Amino acid sequence: MAYVATEIARTIRMPGVQTRLSSDEEQELLRVLRESNSLSVGAGGCTENDAFETDFTQFVGCSDSVAVSSCTSALELSATLTGLGPDDEVIMPAHTFIATAVPFARTSANIRWADIDPGTRVINADTIRPLITKRTKVVVVVHLYGLPADMDSIIALADQHGFFVIEDCAQAPGAIYKGRRVGSIGHFGCFSFQTHKNMQTLGEGGMLTVRDKQHGEQARRLRWMGIWPWKGKREKSWIPAGNDIVEPIPGRWPVNYCMGEPNAAVGRMMLKRLDKINDGRRRQAIRFMEALSDYPELCFQHVPNDCHHVYHLMAARYDGQSSGHHRDDLFILLQDKYQLHAIVQYWPLNRSELFQKFGFGDANVPETDRFYDNMISFPWWSDMSDELIDDMARRTCKAIDELREGNSN
Repeated sequence: MAYVATEIARTIRMPGVQTRLSSDEEQELLRVLRESNSLSVGAGGCTENDAFETDFTQFVGCSDSVAVSSCTSALELSATLTGLGPDDEVIMPAHTFIATAVPFARTSANIRWADIDPGTRVINADTIRPLITKRTKVVVVVHLYGLPADMDSIIALADQHGFFVIEDCAQAPGAIYKGRRVGSIGHFGCFSFQTHKNMQTLGEGGMLTVRDKQHGEQARRLRWMGIWPWKGKREKSWIPAGNDIVEPIPGRWPVNYCMGEPNAAVGRMMLKRLDKINDGRRRQAIRFMEALSDYPELCFQHVPNDCHHVYHLMAARYDGQSSGHHRDDLFILLQDKYQLHAIVQYWPLNRSELFQKFGFGDANVPETDRFYDNMISFPWWSDMSDELIDDMARRTCKAIDELREGNSN
């Protein structure tokens, strides 16, 4: 039976904001804007940044946290703190957002692309191990779509071979692996609070978490142009200057990756309800996947028992072989007839013009290619109503039914 036009109450598409501010968060933002002595790191102090860092350290269970302007900034700092250079190699997945890779490529280190596990769709020790050489200095583990990777086996490899493990937690704030929050397990953790993420800090923002407290201090020295308090007593409070300008770490120039005070205030407030946000997204995911349980054409991410998924995205692999259809057939039908606008992400980086131009086009990643060429990512955000979840599932079921019947015209 055809889908009645009146059933399509709205076009469903991916939003630009995943989680909206609550009224309390809006009020806190206004308070900081009206009352704060400074809106950025500087002479007026950074009260909100300091508080956000303290709260985040306690939440994640790491040694220290450093608030920054973006997850890309956190990744840049971690690449710098590991001392990566032209003689080194870094292993990471090809299936990830471009920001995972560019900070490490900028060091002139050689990138080696690891494949993903076909079930979890994240890298693991088995996909990393064949790529390890004497030059391997860093492995970047991406907890993609909100699912933690199998960290114990990866840390065991790091201990055996002596490389750094950097967790890209951009899509997984609050996710848990064997009782530990992501970002507390590797040597560094990098978080995003960009507008598309489970929690946000007014459009952009990030956090670097560290295992070694010394790295936290070095990151702060790097973060704000090498500006640092004077050691010892000065002749006068203004002589020779308000602050010293230091070499952050040997041989490295500083940067400006500071987070604004209003952003930090919002992040601190939203962090208090992050677990609630993630619990809601998990309920949404279970409801949606259960509604599609009679459709094996859609294979969702496998979640190991010891992992707490936070469902940043709702991505599946479509297999229409039994009905002779490709993923694109499903896309076209969903979009044109059912007004459900899914997307495809993330283009394997080894296929992109950018990485091919810089000599990183070679990769043996068959599972990455298989998933990407057949993946579908459904519209997804926090606080979706049960009615909307059910409607989205119903439209998807009807589209697959039509493809099964060979009647998509």
